[in-house]
Amino acid sequence: MIAPRPLLSIVLASCNQLNSLKMTLGSLESNPPGVPFEVLVGDCSVDEATGQFLAAQAEKGTIRTLSSIKGEGRTAARNRAAGAAWGRYLMFLDPGMIVGPSWWRSLVRTLEMDPVVGAVSGKILVTDGRIDHAGLALLEWRQRTSHEEGPPRLTGRSIHAGKPAETLGSNRALRVQALAGEGLLVRADAFASVNGFDTEIGGRYWSGKAIADGDPAGMDLCFRLGSQGWDCIFRPESVMTRLRSSEGRPESQDTSDPSAKRLADTWADSMQADFLVGGKEGVVPLENGVIRPYIEPVLSFARQEGQDFASIIVLTHNALDYTRACLKSVLGNTDPRHELILVDNGSTDGTQDHLRQVALSRPGCRLILNEENSGFAAGNNQGMALSRGKNIILLNSDAIVAEGWLEQLIGAAEDNPRAGLLGPVTNNISGMQKLTSVGYDESTLTGLKGFAAECAKDHPGRVERTMRLTGFCLLIKRELLARVGGLDEGFGQGNYEDNDYCLRAHLAGYEALIVRSCFVHHFGGASFKAAGVDYSSQIRGQWEIFRQKWNIPDEVAFNDSFSMGDILGGGFDPALHFHPLPEVASVRSGSSRELVAKA
Repeated sequence: MIAPRPLLSIVLASCNQLNSLKMTLGSLESNPPGVPFEVLVGDCSVDEATGQFLAAQAEKGTIRTLSSIKGEGRTAARNRAAGAAWGRYLMFLDPGMIVGPSWWRSLVRTLEMDPVVGAVSGKILVTDGRIDHAGLALLEWRQRTSHEEGPPRLTGRSIHAGKPAETLGSNRALRVQALAGEGLLVRADAFASVNGFDTEIGGRYWSGKAIADGDPAGMDLCFRLGSQGWDCIFRPESVMTRLRSSEGRPESQDTSDPSAKRLADTWADSMQADFLVGGKEGVVPLENGVIRPYIEPVLSFARQEGQDFASIIVLTHNALDYTRACLKSVLGNTDPRHELILVDNGSTDGTQDHLRQVALSRPGCRLILNEENSGFAAGNNQGMALSRGKNIILLNSDAIVAEGWLEQLIGAAEDNPRAGLLGPVTNNISGMQKLTSVGYDESTLTGLKGFAAECAKDHPGRVERTMRLTGFCLLIKRELLARVGGLDEGFGQGNYEDNDYCLRAHLAGYEALIVRSCFVHHFGGASFKAAGVDYSSQIRGQWEIFRQKWNIPDEVAFNDSFSMGDILGGGFDPALHFHPLPEVASVRSGSSRELVAKA
């Protein structure tokens, strides 16, 4: 009978570390994972006692051991053991690591729940209870000679290093650029895709150096995973203790730390530091630092491979002439391989007939026809519930897109992994997305194509952070959708649900970016005008809904600024900030019906 494949392969490399190895294996025996697992030991020891101990353990069937190849170092032994592992996930433990109760649970859960996470690690303490690892921050050191500033140096440092175990902030899950390799869980396929640990950076021996001072091998592995689009996550719920020992050290060590130098030389030009050290102001957080809160996904989603794929959702309510112009621009200026979902909110002016014609003429186009106006949030949520794209774009029916618009948005989304929301610049909107002037006729749209092309040419790759993006044309990454859900339908007919969504995205640790190279024309308010809505009165009512939801003081008037420190400081609460999408079955029945054009 063939034994089932283990979910977890625990990999240790032992280089003359018998006592430390025994303690780690003993802690695993006391606190075994609650999932099918195996233990592999790559032995690069030269002492006979280690070989004898491992042989006895292998005979009992508690471990699989891989004998040393002459001259093999610790990192090569790790890689070789990982190559022989059968598990879906690889747990790298160094001898001397003592695992605590349920140490595995949050680590395995993260990889099981979140397909964009490639590596995850927990909190590592030293024996006096202080923090040795709580995720690694990247530091850029400004080196000064007697006369001038030298080239910057990149190193890693544990967040909260040396502080008590329960330090405020150390119990918050984080998305980081690097983790220590001494207690690291990695997807086996992701590990294989980057060819494992770098044996040059990893070195031949255990250095005995505190993780708090950075771990070159683990950092390099995380950097390479990150370059392939994988996230690295710190989970404080998993706790281990690191015993200090002189076992495994070579008789003489190179104090110049060549591994750290190789790491810095390899990645200095491509990694963004989180903090600047050595300037006049001491340690300064950098604006582009990557450390941010990590929120588990609530909805399931798949990690997309290969070509980018987007779902474009166009919500309509009457205003047929605007809808015709919008869809003509979308169909003429968008790669047909992207998914198009049309949602109508009870139009009575012939819009539904036009949408049927469009849906039937475009293979794979999906159409949802609602019997009544369910509102901006509810209509778009229906479209998002049916969507399959890695990126979802909400597009108003009074927007006009030009050639390359979607490529500009998706390209910026791929280049900025911290971003969850992205939007274009435009001619007619409130806030930072509005250009002061445009070089085309806004009534006839003469010159729009050339002006949009100029924006793409003049601002390649340029993005700008903002607290707010408007929903007239909004890219939402599916990984964000999985964490915060859909738009809040409590905002009814429309307005302020986009402000609300941006706040929830920020609470979930994501940025909102204006893509300066992407221009989309916006007529503005077409559906409200078609419905005879008093826009001024309506938007003030929406402000009251927003103000009350976020506990903004009564004295803050409409359009006045207010501090968001208290809101953002409270963190993300799924019970308050996650809004579920409608069930797909309900979208296809009841008061609405879906039409899918045959391919």
